Amino acid sequence: MKLSDYVVECVRRAGVRHVFLVPGGGAMHLNDSLGKSELRLVHNLHEQASAIACEAYAKVTDGLGAAFVTTGPGGTNAVTGVAGAWLDSTPTVFVSGQVKRADLKGNTGVRSVGAQEVDIVSIVKSITKYALTITEPESIRYHMEKALHLASSGRPGPVWIDVPLDVQAAKIDPETQRGFDPAELGAPANRRELERQVAETIRFLEKSERPILLLGNGVRLGRGQREMRKVIGQLGIPVLLTWLGIDLLPDDHPLYAGRPGAVAPRGANFAVQNSDFLLS
Repeated sequence: MKLSDYVVECVRRAGVRHVFLVPGGGAMHLNDSLGKSELRLVHNLHEQASAIACEAYAKVTDGLGAAFVTTGPGGTNAVTGVAGAWLDSTPTVFVSGQVKRADLKGNTGVRSVGAQEVDIVSIVKSITKYALTITEPESIRYHMEKALHLASSGRPGPVWIDVPLDVQAAKIDPETQRGFDPAELGAPANRRELERQVAETIRFLEKSERPILLLGNGVRLGRGQREMRKVIGQLGIPVLLTWLGIDLLPDDHPLYAGRPGAVAPRGANFAVQNSDFLLS
C-alpha cells in the first residue's frame, strides 16, 4: 500500500472521525489519501484554524484530534494550536508534508533548499511529546504507533509526524515492518510510592481544619469523573475548579466554591487564601 494511505488509516483506527486541514502541494499524497478515506474532512482557510479546531475537537469528543498541513508556512502557521494542545495536555496528532528527501538541507549550512522547506520538527520539538521527520519508509509503522500511543497515554499532548513528499508516495507493507512496544518507554509508576503519597495526603487531610480541593482538566484526561464525584461526597469539603474543569461540577453544587485565578470571583481566591491544606 502507499505510505500516505497507511498514515491516514492509522489516524482513522485511532478513533478520529474528522480531520482539519489546509491542502498544499507538499502534502499532495497525504491529501489524496485523506480524500479517498472514510474520514470527514474539514477544510480551513488558515492552518492556525486547523490546529486550534483540532485541539477543540479533541476536547469536545474526549478523544484524539488530527490536523494535516503542508510544507513550510503550512507547518509554522499551525504552531499556536500545537502550543495550546501542549499547555492543556490535549491528545492531538499533526501530520505535515515536507520537501523530497533529496531536497532537504541536511548539514549543508544553508537555511533552505527545497521549495518552502522549513525544519518544522526543530520548531515544535519543545511543545510536543514526539516529533520527527520520516526519512525511511520502512520505519513508518513504528513511528506512527509510537506517536499515537504517546499522544493519548500518560499526560496526553500533541505529536508531530513530518513526511517528505517522496516518502508519502513510497510503497510499503506494514505487516513486515517493526511495530512499537509500549514497554520501551520504561516501567509504569511505582505502586508502592503511589500508596505512600496517598497515605501522606490522608494524614494532611486529617490534620487540617480548612482543607479545600482544586480540580481541573486532569480529572477528565484521566477518565476520573466518577471517582471524583465519589471522593467529593466522602470528603465533604469545598471544591474549586480550574477554567478547563468548568463543567466537572454544577455551579449549584453545595460544595462548589468557584474558580480561582488572576481573573476570578473574589470568593474563590479568598477560599484558597484561607485554606490550610490545598489538595490538587
